[in-house]
Amino acid sequence: MCDKIEGEGHQKHVFVSHTNPVTGKIDWIVQDENYDYIQEIARSGYGDMLHDTDRNQKYYKAIRQAIKLLRERNKEVNVLDIGTGTGLLSMMAAESGADTVTACEAFLPMAKCAKNVMEANNFGSKVKLIPKRSTNVRLDDMEQRANLLVTELFDTELIGEGAIASYTDAHLRLMEEDCVAVPTTGIMYVQAVQSELLRSWNSLQPVQLSDRVSITAGPRFSSCSGAPSLHDLQVDELAGKLKLLSAPVEVFRFDFSHRNALAKNEESLVQTLALQDGNIDAFLMWWDLIMDPQGEIILSCAPCWVRGKGEKIPWRDHWMQALYYPTNRLSIQKGNMFDVYSHHDEYSLWFETEPSGNHRPVCTDGLHVAFSRTRLGQINSKKRNQVFIDAIKEHVTEDSVCLVVSDGSLLPLMAAGLGAKQVFYIDMNRPCCRIIEGIIEHNGLQDKICILDKRPEDIIAEDLFNLKIDLVLAEPFSQAAHLPWEHLYFWYALNSIRSQLCPNVKILPESMTVKSMAVQFRDLHKIRAPVGFCEGFDISEFDKLIESSSASADEEIEPQCLWEYPCQALSPPAPLAFVDFSQPVESTPKLHQTTELECCREGVLNGVVFWTEFSFGEESFLSNGLLDDKWQEDKVKWDMFSRQGVKLMRQGRSIGPDSKISISTQFIPEVGDFTFTIK
Repeated sequence: MCDKIEGEGHQKHVFVSHTNPVTGKIDWIVQDENYDYIQEIARSGYGDMLHDTDRNQKYYKAIRQAIKLLRERNKEVNVLDIGTGTGLLSMMAAESGADTVTACEAFLPMAKCAKNVMEANNFGSKVKLIPKRSTNVRLDDMEQRANLLVTELFDTELIGEGAIASYTDAHLRLMEEDCVAVPTTGIMYVQAVQSELLRSWNSLQPVQLSDRVSITAGPRFSSCSGAPSLHDLQVDELAGKLKLLSAPVEVFRFDFSHRNALAKNEESLVQTLALQDGNIDAFLMWWDLIMDPQGEIILSCAPCWVRGKGEKIPWRDHWMQALYYPTNRLSIQKGNMFDVYSHHDEYSLWFETEPSGNHRPVCTDGLHVAFSRTRLGQINSKKRNQVFIDAIKEHVTEDSVCLVVSDGSLLPLMAAGLGAKQVFYIDMNRPCCRIIEGIIEHNGLQDKICILDKRPEDIIAEDLFNLKIDLVLAEPFSQAAHLPWEHLYFWYALNSIRSQLCPNVKILPESMTVKSMAVQFRDLHKIRAPVGFCEGFDISEFDKLIESSSASADEEIEPQCLWEYPCQALSPPAPLAFVDFSQPVESTPKLHQTTELECCREGVLNGVVFWTEFSFGEESFLSNGLLDDKWQEDKVKWDMFSRQGVKLMRQGRSIGPDSKISISTQFIPEVGDFTFTIK
């Protein structure tokens, strides 16, 4: 819902309503009328790709070789660049001696940017830019059919951005039949792996409450084939957590060079040798691109253990490896052969351990729709669950009346299973609540757990059977939250039902501390860093576009799963803010204070990390940031089941042991708003 308003200089803005994830209330904010476009530019992966030197150099080398090959055939070189982005590949082709270059780009802000970049590099008259999708380009738009097709249409799944349709159409309508393509071929590999960690990201595991009592999900959730989407991540960071059950095997080969060579639907069966005993929890997938017709230039997305010893591994966040979970977990024995069934349609992939028909798997139990991979891992975390179990055991008696406020949480089952008289449960996310309701029924706890299908402000004494709450439990977790300090909905919900709480009610967690630390990222900062020059081409016009778009659309602090992105601490962790949950919201004063991070080593400051710690009693706390106090080590260990907040510096700066970083923290309790200003 939105209303338009006029801004200065005829710039149009709109009032946009959104739900505040902290308070649960509707807020109105002012945004630029073109906010969606601006945000898409700011969050695009173009900058990340432009920092990928390995990618850029191999494209440039392959383009030069392709042009040389066409010259040897005594042909003019007419290039078509599909999805030109910044125009980099078109400029490479023009600089390498192509006779004509036609570039198409459907996203109009990027097409305009490409035009500016080309003009800044004196290629404005050498490249014909068509602001259309390639499938909408007519031969009349071009001077003639092209004979060199240059594209970068790929994502982590290789075909997920519509490469099959785009190549098929271009070869049929816009290219000469004997054309050359860069890249020429894509080769897809899979490797079977076993991992308890991967299982925790895909299915609900039993929770042991005591020697005799456990929580299980039941058969409804054990027979689901899981989420149909890939699980993409920086798999090199899992090197010690995966048991490799097979060598990599080729499952698909995509021919980008010839007409009618790409099938929309395809399947393959590869018999594979088991290298170890184990159970196949997942298939790890990646791909290589053969860039040139001679097959000499290979751009690889292989994980570190597949590469040659001493080989420099390029960092990429736009192309990662991906995990796919088979419907059935197959047990294999070393030395035996097993089957890998691979499938793809026009846009997606799936892999199985047994025949399944050419039908993409779908989630049948709702679990993988309601919960993200990260959240499933969080629910399955033994360390995290033990904190809850210990706290509940300390405070629950056979007379306890508990209230749980969290989205998609097993806390009500833990409290009931550990002896509480009655448990009431508030879950404002209906898909999550339906999952928990099914687990409650499977464990036979319907009589002890009452799900309150009301907003907190609408709850009356009769809804609570006229009982008073003496223990409040929260993880805390809210599906709507993105940043660590946004999981406070339970505290605001309590404000609406204070009259239903006992005077001496125990609230867990007791408090929250926001912490911060200065870091030097090995690679993550590149997604926000300016490009400047790339392979000799001035890309600063693109940098200006990203900077202005980010200023309008991006928050100062963004959520990231930092375990995927190695960094080194430049300062000790420092507390920025403290919130006492035993105090009502209205009794909590506004906070405005400044904290200095005192740097302890030399380095390049390119990021500041923020996280929270929730106290569940003396010496008992949950951190969604640092895992331990060994932050001084070369590689900081972060919680793998939470997103941390991070401020990435567009320009890093050198610091030393005497340097200080000032952080101004402001918290307005009535609106649940934290702001952090870094100087």
